[in-house]
Amino acid sequence: MLILLGPSASGKTESAKIMLNRYPISRVVTCTTRPKRIGEIEGFDYHFLTDELYDKQKKEGYFAETASYNGYRYGTPLNEINDDKLIILEPQGLASFLKLNLPSIVAIFLKTKEECRIDRMRIRKDLEVDIIKRIESDRIDFDLSKIEGLDLIIDTTNIELSELAKYIYESYLEILKSKKIGYRQMSLFQESE
Repeated sequence: MLILLGPSASGKTESAKIMLNRYPISRVVTCTTRPKRIGEIEGFDYHFLTDELYDKQKKEGYFAETASYNGYRYGTPLNEINDDKLIILEPQGLASFLKLNLPSIVAIFLKTKEECRIDRMRIRKDLEVDIIKRIESDRIDFDLSKIEGLDLIIDTTNIELSELAKYIYESYLEILKSKKIGYRQMSLFQESE
């Protein structure tokens, strides 16, 4: 599973869109208790759950990680963790996934100079007040000195999105391959003791 992290306007959403269209990878479909919005499709945008079903599945250990946002609950099903899956997470979500101790999880952080991110947010017509809030929040939430478990950090300041998507995907495959080889070797070693 490819996990992308990064502050606002670091390129994670746009590079993910390119990868989803270009490579044999699909996005993780998470669960939510919020109502379906117009145009959303069950099983594509989210799995829409009742509060009762969410509680039941959470008790049964169905989710790899859960979170609450705006009064609704969200969760990532364990069965969505596969080599051909991609998800964008916050650092807290990454911490939950890392507790699973799975060799198939590859976490890539996209960092970008703050001035570049501000320019990108202005280009996409974000409100100035929202830009200031995001920048301030991201300084705390995406402090690299406090994020553990990253496999790669990519500076996206001066890279075109198409090239970024290619580099992320190729790096993901290489890291995944090395982790799985290392994991198998470790397992074989442990079994022979």
